[in-house]
Amino acid sequence: MRNRNGVEYRFEQLDANNYTIRGALEYWRYGGQEGDQFINYQNLGFVDPSGGPFISPGYLIEGRKVVRISMVEDTIHFEVE
Repeated sequence: MRNRNGVEYRFEQLDANNYTIRGALEYWRYGGQEGDQFINYQNLGFVDPSGGPFISPGYLIEGRKVVRISMVEDTIHFEVE
């Protein structure tokens, strides 16, 4: 897949219910859950690499809905249903 800046990316399945994203995605924005005072990197509200895709809970990865986004070390994990 390509984002709106033409950068290739792909989702890689880590285990039965977790994916990560791979590609030359450079600049990232992160946000916490609505109402939280601080960003909890174990329960992010969204991630948005430059050029996209903007991913928040409800986003579909291979037809499976994202229910939780977290950062493990320097890797974004998407837990899906």
